[in-house]
Amino acid sequence: MLGTAAPAAGQVQDDPAAAPAGDAKVYDPDQAEPVEKTTPEATPSDDVIVTEDAETTEEEKEPQTANETVQQPGWGNASDQKRAVKEKEADQDCRRTPPPTSSMLGYPGAVAASEGDPISRLLLIFALGALLVAGVAYLIRRKGTATERGPLESVSTILGILGAVAGLAVQFVPGIGVHEKPLPAVSMKVRDITPRIRHAEYARKTNSKRRLRGVDGREVGNVIWLEIHLEGYQDKELMLQYASFDPEANHALLPGTAIKAPLPHGDVDAETQFVPIWVGYPLSEKFEAAFRLLEGGRVQALAQTSEMRSSKYRYSCR
Repeated sequence: MLGTAAPAAGQVQDDPAAAPAGDAKVYDPDQAEPVEKTTPEATPSDDVIVTEDAETTEEEKEPQTANETVQQPGWGNASDQKRAVKEKEADQDCRRTPPPTSSMLGYPGAVAASEGDPISRLLLIFALGALLVAGVAYLIRRKGTATERGPLESVSTILGILGAVAGLAVQFVPGIGVHEKPLPAVSMKVRDITPRIRHAEYARKTNSKRRLRGVDGREVGNVIWLEIHLEGYQDKELMLQYASFDPEANHALLPGTAIKAPLPHGDVDAETQFVPIWVGYPLSEKFEAAFRLLEGGRVQALAQTSEMRSSKYRYSCR
């Protein structure tokens, strides 16, 4: 019986129960749902799909998988099959020698920052300049014969203190000053891909409340880490949409893989999120995953993986 693979040198195995606590808003896989009109219309078969019998077309120089084959329920994702077929496929995998699974060595995270009010920065710079003038006047008075404080030193000191107090108040006291939001800017990149992660492992590391029963938790796939940087999106609702495609079938959409989920984010000027997305293996030899970040149905950012190798072993052993 195979367990999860040991961590690589220099890495530490995470404790699934030791997820870091925090108030940061991060991606929640429990809110993900299939995109409408992208699931296969055909009824799932009672038999495991045999890839060797897949039809091909000779229209291209390299044979490509026929669209009728790609659109079979279960071709794009093992979870689209009937439970009995899933269990049969999992038993077949375990009668052979499937490769070991990997472990997620991180959790979803977000790093937020506020640019602050420009007025507060100007006030603090003014206060610093006034106090610098007061300091110079004080040093001149100490070296000279004058014993009383002059008007320049007195006025500069008062202005410096008042400017510092006003600048700090604008910066830290809510309701004081005018805060200008930065212009909206967004970027999304694929940062890392971890292969052969069990779905149950992914659910634990993302604090999912969705219960994966039996064979569903043993399904393996790739975890794709996205880096999403947001500026000026405090009051905007964002939706993350993703799906898998078959590059050997004219980049056809793999059935049952189109998913959409809201992307929560904090009420801050700028934020960088690291979002893990679990993608199950199709029966095609290679596949790609594409991502779209939407705001009100309008595309804000696009990202895509390079070609990834699939696996004929889509389930781990118990």
